[in-house]
Amino acid sequence: MSNNTESNIPVKFTENSNNEWINWIEEAIAKDYFKYYELNQFTNFQEIGVGGFGKVYRAKWKSSPYYLALKSFFNCNNVTIKEIVKELKIQREVDFHENIIRFCGIATENQVDNSKKYLLVMEYANGGTLREYLKKHFDNLTWNNKSNMAFQLACAILCLHDEGIIHRDLHSKNVLVHQNIVKLADFGLSKRIEESSNLSSTKLFGMVPYIDPKSFSNQDYKLNKKSDIYSIGILLWEISSGNPPFDTEGKPNDVCLAINISQGLRETPIPDTPEDYVNIYADCWNNEPDNRPTINQVVFKLNAIILKNNNMIIDDIRTNDSCTNQLSSKQQLDLNAFEDPINTSS
Repeated sequence: MSNNTESNIPVKFTENSNNEWINWIEEAIAKDYFKYYELNQFTNFQEIGVGGFGKVYRAKWKSSPYYLALKSFFNCNNVTIKEIVKELKIQREVDFHENIIRFCGIATENQVDNSKKYLLVMEYANGGTLREYLKKHFDNLTWNNKSNMAFQLACAILCLHDEGIIHRDLHSKNVLVHQNIVKLADFGLSKRIEESSNLSSTKLFGMVPYIDPKSFSNQDYKLNKKSDIYSIGILLWEISSGNPPFDTEGKPNDVCLAINISQGLRETPIPDTPEDYVNIYADCWNNEPDNRPTINQVVFKLNAIILKNNNMIIDDIRTNDSCTNQLSSKQQLDLNAFEDPINTSS
């Protein structure tokens, strides 16, 4: 458990009973380990997302002027409940990080068979998904903006990896943006539900460009930290371009794309992309996992780009005899805050 989080949430359980995972949630609610929300106290529901296993709504809580997000699931069977519990346990380890969407609590909805449907109540991100945000705002983004977005994303993954957590399902639809700050939205919940249910993915080939290509050629290959690094490389390219990788204008990516990627196909760098930035994502999407950097190295190099850009801004300010330096404290990051990438272990 993270030293940054104190909690008495029950951590021991068995898998012998179909109700074990429900009991875990009910105990956590009963003992106020996290907040319980009455569903009828929400108003102004609006669907903002849908996936293979559920929907996401935004709604206002009581008289608050602010929105919260509610994540619901189509089928709250034992498999889904088990994976929800795992998601909550992961969330509590990293909930302190500003680049990870906050977990607020649980709401329930009674079903016709007297069972309960559980909904996760989360921080609402007003900028939508990273994909939506880039589509809407890309023309107004400077390279400073893009570098900072990439840095924030990498910091979120650094937090996960420091806690021994592998995401395994990174793409631009589960990275959110709130008030221009990148927020990681989940920790591979849908992927775990899919795998635990022994379902063939209906969305796999929509996300092929983000998946570690080693898994295409080796069915026994287990996604790992270096798989997250590969996905980050693709996302860094997407931030630089404003477009999804290998975008086919709504047509699904197919097996041919997976084969081509596993044989080395990659997107082309966007003109005028800083060389240092290109080098980072090219290293990340290396076909060989052992040749990819660690997340510490990615953070270190992105931070160096930001500091370099800031020094250029400072020089411009001094040249123009400006009296104030209004650089954001989030941009003035000390390189010593991160390990030397040469000595960083995977």
